[in-house]
Amino acid sequence: MSKTVEIKPTTRHEGHTNLVLTVDDEGIVESGAYHSVTPVRGFEKFLYGKVAEFAPIAVSRFCGICPTAHSTSSVEALERACGMEPSKDGLILRELTAIGNKMHSHPLHQFLIAPDYVPKDDYAEVVKRIQSMRKIGQYFVDTIGGEAIHPPNLKIGGMAKNITPEAKDKLIARAKDYMELASVQCDYMLNIFNERKLNDGTEIPETLGYHDFPLLATSLTYGDITKFDYSQAVEYSPFEEYPKEVALQACTNIPKYKGSLVEVGPRARMVTFKDFKETKGALGIHKARALEMACYAERVLELLDELNTSGAPYCTDPIVGDGETVGVGAIEAARGHNVHAAVVGKDGRIAEYSAIVATTWNIPVIGHATVGNHYKFAEHVVRAYDPCVSCATHMIAKDYDGNTVDEKMFK
Repeated sequence: MSKTVEIKPTTRHEGHTNLVLTVDDEGIVESGAYHSVTPVRGFEKFLYGKVAEFAPIAVSRFCGICPTAHSTSSVEALERACGMEPSKDGLILRELTAIGNKMHSHPLHQFLIAPDYVPKDDYAEVVKRIQSMRKIGQYFVDTIGGEAIHPPNLKIGGMAKNITPEAKDKLIARAKDYMELASVQCDYMLNIFNERKLNDGTEIPETLGYHDFPLLATSLTYGDITKFDYSQAVEYSPFEEYPKEVALQACTNIPKYKGSLVEVGPRARMVTFKDFKETKGALGIHKARALEMACYAERVLELLDELNTSGAPYCTDPIVGDGETVGVGAIEAARGHNVHAAVVGKDGRIAEYSAIVATTWNIPVIGHATVGNHYKFAEHVVRAYDPCVSCATHMIAKDYDGNTVDEKMFK
């Protein structure tokens, strides 16, 4: 006979979520509903009527872990809404800032899962290496973006300022240090993941985290708007996905791309752009994330070599739109495909704004990915996706009968 198991709150990730599982007599998950209960904050709504320049500053406050991804998606959406062409070196600086954030975020996730996988005898050494990598990632964001947490230099039209030749040399040296650290850390974590065991000896089921949804990624390290059709992205009410009692608690909409739930993030990128073979399973996501770290170091070295420190950091076109054109910014954040969309009026103020952030795509997929294995492994599926839930909080107001009270969906 089926019974309900609730894990609330789930742990070792950003934000507040619950996991509601239906399990059989053996504890095997028959259905899973993973949902955010993080309070809705209404960022998009209070952007309406504000000058466009305010949006990148505001949306970076979605989160303190991946703020750069939101500012970057925002400026690209606003530039396209205004028909602006950012400067070449501004785009290079922007990509360097965005990658720096991921260079910090991926090791942070490995710190969060270390209690599950890393043996006690290795723990101190692994954490020390992780912290060294995080420090380098933050150095990139601080140096180029102007501040490590909410970088103010991300600007519509490019970046607020260029860096000096001396700063460029320091970044090159640190990127090389990061590459060495990432190589050691990647090899270490891949060996652990290949053993398919937790550090207490528990064997990880081979099918843990399996699902049949497609993967969505546009770039290995940054973002390519030409590989994403915004018209095919539709957000649905939680009542379309969850049982009523769960939907009433859920604080995120349910996005689908081309009619399907999709997985975004490290595995989607590595499968799409690096021929990564593990297309299913929680451990495959962990492995893809570890492998991505070295890819980031390689890319920043390419970008720094291309950067002209005397180049113009931004274009001076007016920041005005036509009140109709929907500008879309689609950036690959640490946790996956991060989309912001905006309409700017002729007065330079925001007429419409919406975001489908990386974790919003993954939240419904996570619940499905818990099915087929014992519920004691369910949180390991959650942690594999490294959800950043505060970013993902959106809401359509419903009454207790499921009737729409207020709906404002930007399409």
